[in-house]
Amino acid sequence: MIEMPITAGQVRSARSLLKWSQQELAQHAGVAVSTVADFERGQRVPIQNNATTIQRTLQKAGVKFVPGGAALMHDLKFFFMDRDGMSELRVHYLLEDTTVIRDFAGIFGTVSEDRITINLIQSATSNLKKQLETFVTQHSATAPHLQRLKKRIFDLDDNEFFLLLPKDIPSTSERFEYEQLLYKLNNPNEPSYEDEMRQTFDNVLNRYDLILPRTDRRMHVNTKPGEDRKCIFCGGTTQTGSSFKKSAHAISKAFGNDHLKLDDECDQCNSHFGDNVEPALIELLNIQRVFLGIQGRGSNNGRPEIQYGKDYIKHDGQQIIVGSKNISRDASGVLTARLGSGVKIKPAMCYRTLVKYAISVMPSDQLAKFHRTIKWLRFGLEHNDKLPTIATSVVPLPSSPSAQITVYIRKEQKSRLPHVVAEFRLGCYLYVYVLPFSEGDSWNLDNYFDDPEFRDTFRHYAQVTSWTHQNWSSDNEISIVPTIQMKPSSEFVQSPVFL
Repeated sequence: MIEMPITAGQVRSARSLLKWSQQELAQHAGVAVSTVADFERGQRVPIQNNATTIQRTLQKAGVKFVPGGAALMHDLKFFFMDRDGMSELRVHYLLEDTTVIRDFAGIFGTVSEDRITINLIQSATSNLKKQLETFVTQHSATAPHLQRLKKRIFDLDDNEFFLLLPKDIPSTSERFEYEQLLYKLNNPNEPSYEDEMRQTFDNVLNRYDLILPRTDRRMHVNTKPGEDRKCIFCGGTTQTGSSFKKSAHAISKAFGNDHLKLDDECDQCNSHFGDNVEPALIELLNIQRVFLGIQGRGSNNGRPEIQYGKDYIKHDGQQIIVGSKNISRDASGVLTARLGSGVKIKPAMCYRTLVKYAISVMPSDQLAKFHRTIKWLRFGLEHNDKLPTIATSVVPLPSSPSAQITVYIRKEQKSRLPHVVAEFRLGCYLYVYVLPFSEGDSWNLDNYFDDPEFRDTFRHYAQVTSWTHQNWSSDNEISIVPTIQMKPSSEFVQSPVFL
């Protein structure tokens, strides 16, 4: 929150502390160099939006404005891990005033005259919560983000263990070690499945880094709003006229995702994908969306209500309703409903959508190897290569209100294994695929899924026996004509109602 307008002297002082030129400040703030120069010379005061942007840019870089000048803030950064995952925690302090950091260390570690130590293993004891409440009350006026830390810890069960890590964990295998430690601390009397898990996942974690973004709470991937932004799909920036005003979903909202947002997708690309690419996969998976009761946009409380000619299928929140004039029942009691034709789609657009989801959550330092992939994805460039097949299966997994995306990025520079493997999960429906045209791949990945090295590495996929391989290479339109069969079984929690 901005308390008062900054002055020209404060801007000059802040630039001096950061060792930034006027050009560098203008670039970081996304304003003209003349705006900064004229302001500092006292020739004109920037319009409110530009002044606010300059002030927030300097504050984000670590500057604290004081009367008549500026002071440089320092960060103590930790990574907080509990049963819900990891989040970053920053504690800001002035170099000449270490009260905040010493008080913080008094709660989570030890303080001596020449050393501050933060303990790795923490427990949400009543005493710790009491100390934290006092600390946040004292410092939240200047560090309001501490309220989030307080809420996170107060939401933990009494005496529940959590970890404070001094750095992020880029290695998936190392993260797994910390997760196992935390699980053992909080579940000392439960049998450990570590050996079984290691047997299944050690190979893939040793050879791949894992990206598994959460979709159950608000998260942004790539750069944050306010920074100079560059679209990862078309390369447009705020300085070249691209706008970033729309809310870009890393996974389509039609698949239940309302929290995982992508900051580096410009409005033009957002509209292109939303109008021309993503509808194909949504249409293809409409039946699955109905059966799962996935809530997205639209009427019917966001639950899909799909028309197939004069026929339809919908989920009313309690049951599945199928409206069809072509229903039959065989001697064993199996009901078959044949619906009319749906919207025509291009299978290659479905593949592009899955690739778009994976690209959206990948670390930015990996994108350079996908220059051709991104061109194919965004601009639909012609290609002579047959796309690798999509492996699909139905697996009894825990339900989730949103689709999930998992991305495996190979650590080795050269290998026969695919550079990037991705998994899209919609409830019990699983789709495993690779990103085509990567510079990290040395072959066309045809039949990669059945390659012995792949199956030995991705053992959790090899354990699933019912895979179907689908070819989504074609740019020719096809019609979707669904046929629904329901067998009498006590396993169905939701039985469709046929009209």
